Amino acid sequence: MRSFFVCGCVFIFLCTTHPAPAQPALGNAPLPPADVSGLPGRGPHPRLVTGGLNVNTASREQAREFYNAVYGASAGTPMGSTAITAECVPGTNSPAFLNATLLRINWFRAMAGVPSSITFDQGETSEDQAAAVMMSAQGELQHVGTWTNWACYSIAGTNAAANSNLALGSAGPDAITQYMLDFGPNNYEVGHRRYILYPQTQIMATGDVPAQSTNYAANATWVFDANFYTARPATAAPYVAWPPPGYIPWQVVYPQWSFALSNADLSAATVTMRSNGMPVGLTLETYLTGYGENTLVWHLNGLDPTVSTTEFPFSGTDTVYSVTVSNVVAALATNSFSYIVTLFDPAKTGADYFPLTISGTNRPAISVANPYRCTPATNPNTTGYQWLTAQATNGNLVDNALNGTTNFLVSPAPVYPIITNSCFHLCHTNPVGQYLQFKSLYFPATNTTLSFKSMLGYASSNEVARVQIATSGSTNWVNLYAQAGTGAAGETSYTLHSLSLSNYAGQFVTLRFAYEITNINNSYTYYPFIYPNVGWCLENIVLTNNQQLLNLATNVTSSTNFTFIPPQTNSYILAAQGVIFNSFALDWGTVQEVTAIVGPPVITLSAPSLTNNQVKIKFVLSSGVATNFHLLQANQLTGAWTTNGTAVLATNTPGSAFQFTTTNGPSLRFYRVQTP
Repeated sequence: MRSFFVCGCVFIFLCTTHPAPAQPALGNAPLPPADVSGLPGRGPHPRLVTGGLNVNTASREQAREFYNAVYGASAGTPMGSTAITAECVPGTNSPAFLNATLLRINWFRAMAGVPSSITFDQGETSEDQAAAVMMSAQGELQHVGTWTNWACYSIAGTNAAANSNLALGSAGPDAITQYMLDFGPNNYEVGHRRYILYPQTQIMATGDVPAQSTNYAANATWVFDANFYTARPATAAPYVAWPPPGYIPWQVVYPQWSFALSNADLSAATVTMRSNGMPVGLTLETYLTGYGENTLVWHLNGLDPTVSTTEFPFSGTDTVYSVTVSNVVAALATNSFSYIVTLFDPAKTGADYFPLTISGTNRPAISVANPYRCTPATNPNTTGYQWLTAQATNGNLVDNALNGTTNFLVSPAPVYPIITNSCFHLCHTNPVGQYLQFKSLYFPATNTTLSFKSMLGYASSNEVARVQIATSGSTNWVNLYAQAGTGAAGETSYTLHSLSLSNYAGQFVTLRFAYEITNINNSYTYYPFIYPNVGWCLENIVLTNNQQLLNLATNVTSSTNFTFIPPQTNSYILAAQGVIFNSFALDWGTVQEVTAIVGPPVITLSAPSLTNNQVKIKFVLSSGVATNFHLLQANQLTGAWTTNGTAVLATNTPGSAFQFTTTNGPSLRFYRVQTP
């Protein structure tokens, strides 16, 4: 408890501790049914389709782009659920959310080198919704067994439960990632992962409900179809490993590694791993069959695979692991398999990264189609290009809160005055972050700086004040500055901070102030008060040597060619990015700065007309500026051109449309209009 005196009154401050959301739970993986003939996969079924992905994991850049563009596209989609768990209403979810979940499944399968054209069956999706409501309402997970007194019991729900991976505390794409992580004391065989990556599967389904009141979020993902016992299709390698051979983002490398080989006996198999030439200590899990392909599982010594928060260690630089699986009995022979796995940070480019560069004039003419071209993307899955154009103008800013929130977006909408005592005031009235984001998109230079004064008052050690930046219109926020609370009164006066944006010169960026709550020891502790000396106060926010981008426009082309028509003289930037699989944008390439100018006059003539022995030659000033015109004529195209001094000029539309009138001459004559 903290107290302080103001005007003779005593104010009591209490740090409120909120339990963290329930840790995700998976339970056991389901066992496949002996008879799958009645499952989806044979005959017509309405399906949701988003697949056909592929990636060459031997290419670091392809793997990096595949993660950033495709895996990233499956994150953050609102569920849009109509489910009401307390009333046992399964409801439905938005098509976008279903597609995001399906995309996450196909992403993992493509990375593992198995067919990645999974579709969702709508009938089984409906049943999975019923199963998800049951699990959420009951707060437990069960595939088969006694359902007596289960909340929200339904035949559809129990049918789906027997055929689905089940998760509690996560939903949608996050649940798919949890299945790949496959943590828990009973998941040493990684059965959930084996079903997600099972090569024969073609049709799945999903059901999801959000967390509501005291009910946790839940997911049911249908994993068995009528193809379960059919012939195994071709895969990138004879085996299915996770992590797979090649380059893989460190975020999707989990404590338990697995090696699956169809119809092989792995009971006596051994695994050795080396990193940087040094042996890696590991522990083999108990070998267990019956969950898809026969699979060997191991984890590094010192890692606890039973806990969802255990992360595989990563140093931040590319790390190579060599894996050898020996004594594998397959096809009446004993074999060994060796492969290389390289962990990397997808936020960092490698030696095989070549940004798109733009060629074209640096001084385009206004109102004219100026041609530009970008270098071709190296990704073989590129299906087109997206171009960005924007007007660059002075982006310097001085704001001390007297302007209100004119220059900022506040989220979520605060339930207290965001401006207090002439400062921007960020605090927590509930365990949700508070954000003050600059409205403009900026284009910093090497000498751009952001300065501000701030005072972090009463704040727990869980409460952190941050300044963050995101590049190229992404939502991947990077900290430029961070300050955690002390659990006490904190600062009593303002401190000036100055941050250089030189590392982001030549990129378009978004900035924000973030006051967030971090999870420490499974709790969120914060001061739930709105007094001025509680939380984070900001004033004198200044941006210098900076440009902002206005009138942003994007255009998609099927080739590397693009035409830019600047509407007025000004500074502009152009950028291009590749698009893969017709949907997923890659990184923006090198930005080109251009200055639009008034170009030379362009004149377009209409066909001459003859009336009463008078020739009328209409023409339009298509672009540029001109005040004087001359009519030239010749009797042969290759002959000498002379000026017609008797032609009469008339203005049809001031500044744009005109007409010369002259006496008809010989039967063949050519005309053209010239400006001085």
